[in-house]
Amino acid sequence: MNNTKKRILIAEDEISLREMLVTVLKDENYQVDAAADGKEAWELLKKNYYDLIATDLYMPELNGVELIQACHESFPGLKTILFSGGGRDFEGENGAVSVKFKGQPVNVSRFLKKPCKLNELLTVVEILLQ
Repeated sequence: MNNTKKRILIAEDEISLREMLVTVLKDENYQVDAAADGKEAWELLKKNYYDLIATDLYMPELNGVELIQACHESFPGLKTILFSGGGRDFEGENGAVSVKFKGQPVNVSRFLKKPCKLNELLTVVEILLQ
């Protein structure tokens, strides 16, 4: 599959994970930008077109759920992947398309539980971008 036209935005506050995700996705010929928090991701989303955003849940400034909800309002066709290792406020099963944050349902294109296997991530990305 030729992925050169597909653009992905990674929003992850953990530097090493963010860099690894960017490297892996670029190796698959996707165009990838990265943001260190939700606010930075939102600024990039307002300036650039993306086919998919993959975001961590717990980030400073703007969390992943707030970011995804803003994307649903402003960019309804944008595919969304939410990552999280879990937490008190979060309910979601790996692979789900609906999760709960602070008791409220949140629709996503896919939820992936951290840590996830790279081949699982790449498969989900490929499926969502077909």
